Amino acid sequence: MTVSKAVSFLAYAPVQVPFGAQIRAAVGIGAIVCAAALFGIATRPAGFLAAIWPANALLLGLLVRRPVFATPLGWCAAALGYVVANLIGGTGLIVALLLMTGNLAGVAAGFALFMRRDQTDRRLRRPTSVLHLVLIVVVSAAASAAVGPIVNPFLFGHSPTEGWAYRFATELVNYMTLLPVVLTMPVPAWFGFERRRHGEAWHLLPQQIAPALALALVCIAGAWIGGPGALAFPVPALLWCAVAYGQFATSVLTALFSAWTMVAVAAGHIIDPEQLDTQYALMSVRIGVALMALAPITVASVMVARNELLEQLRQLASHDPLTGVLNRRAFVDAYRARIAQREWRKRAVSVLVLDIDHFKKINDTWGHAVGDQILMAFARTVRECLRGSDLLGRFDGEEFVALMCGCAGTEAEAAAERVRAAVAATVVHIDGGHNVMMTVSIGIAAADSLPAALEPLVAAADKALYAAKAAGRNQVARAA
Repeated sequence: MTVSKAVSFLAYAPVQVPFGAQIRAAVGIGAIVCAAALFGIATRPAGFLAAIWPANALLLGLLVRRPVFATPLGWCAAALGYVVANLIGGTGLIVALLLMTGNLAGVAAGFALFMRRDQTDRRLRRPTSVLHLVLIVVVSAAASAAVGPIVNPFLFGHSPTEGWAYRFATELVNYMTLLPVVLTMPVPAWFGFERRRHGEAWHLLPQQIAPALALALVCIAGAWIGGPGALAFPVPALLWCAVAYGQFATSVLTALFSAWTMVAVAAGHIIDPEQLDTQYALMSVRIGVALMALAPITVASVMVARNELLEQLRQLASHDPLTGVLNRRAFVDAYRARIAQREWRKRAVSVLVLDIDHFKKINDTWGHAVGDQILMAFARTVRECLRGSDLLGRFDGEEFVALMCGCAGTEAEAAAERVRAAVAATVVHIDGGHNVMMTVSIGIAAADSLPAALEPLVAAADKALYAAKAAGRNQVARAA
């Protein structure tokens, strides 16, 4: 297979990207790879591979997050970035080309495997996603290490076996610690800490800072005490971070811990350099760091799945399963929450009670399945007419209630009229080519501020609803 065919094989472009955009993306990829590789070269101890080599993990993560970048131009730009960085670092051209081949081999193997997983697994959103990540990282590290037996004798005078094993361990820890950062990075890239606003400034709560602070302290303590056991000191703090923070924040802190550990080990701050006089000893340390990094990332993925499950349960408990609007209990709870907030408590408020006209007749004529379609279409139409701050709930059958804070008098009547007109214009297409129309009657009750209890306001609006029905339905009536 020629080089051009190999690059074309790795190209992944399900969406047609303009050539100009491909060039800009390729330039960016080349620059990122070159800068990351230069950083890695700067951390290279004498006689060993780089303590931190972020280029491969960054490139793989970027391509997995944006597969459209995996064009022939993108791969060529990445290759050029590797070669240029190694030439700047003083490596000969032949060795630079061999190193580039190994780096791209690992990235290409990982990219091909990641593209076989769905988007959820690529973002590490399932507990099993971390298992897939480990398997992919092992394959990528092994592919990248294939050049180790050739390169290491040239660079460091080590045996081919040592070259493969040490390069494998190095790639394993780099992928394991840095790749999750790129895969879980949100857009925009906030760390996932919950923030509260006071005036114009953002503040982190003390309990939110505590896990990260504990991690920093135990890392410092480990460097001060020293010894092989010091490598494990940060593990409890990392697990605390995984439980307390989001997935991205945990990945970043884990990567920082791993980078700190590898640099501290290389500098002799944690383990006596005499104990790391062989590549196998340093390889053992690097694999240990990679496995320690696996623990918080796994816990963070479990927490993501747990939180999503809890959110689904909250959604089921608080929302009507058919229409997706709040159920009666959740609506009342939301109203009480508004009362507890000063910015809502003093505002005028309007309650709308909405009832689909002749809904029983629709059910009897077309069946309950069509009735469900009517209810869903009705709820969707009403939601589109309301503001984002308004509440909408289904109280009983075809009866819905809307709460509009900061809206009363003629403004509330105008909003109700918009809802009425939109519902009357809604057409539900059903099987058999039939179109079903609907109308709604709306009763309105208003108050100058949120009352302590919702029920009297709903009762007044309900009374106005009956007046609207008595006036011929498809009407809006306001309580006196």
